[in-house]
Amino acid sequence: MIRHIVLFKVRPEVAAEDFNILMQEIAELESSVSGFISFEHGPNQTPETRDQGYTYGFIVTLASWADLDVYQNNPSHQTTGAKLVAACHSNHDGLLVFDMEI
Repeated sequence: MIRHIVLFKVRPEVAAEDFNILMQEIAELESSVSGFISFEHGPNQTPETRDQGYTYGFIVTLASWADLDVYQNNPSHQTTGAKLVAACHSNHDGLLVFDMEI
């Protein structure tokens, strides 16, 4: 299985409701991406001071690297991804992606 972990530095002027709509768009990919196992998301709640400004994150679990490729190349994912980048500080500098096999 693959864990696709994405962390965001969301711009303060982006309304929580608007960001939640983007999370719903990611969740809706489950029906169109084979191997999409789960999706969890939420705000950073760490008491530590090492979050480097990341305020929100999600984890998508997929069955294989091939399923991750399908997910990343899905046109709906690409559209939502562009909106997520725009909602973050400094575009791609406000976004961290980490993929790992478990």
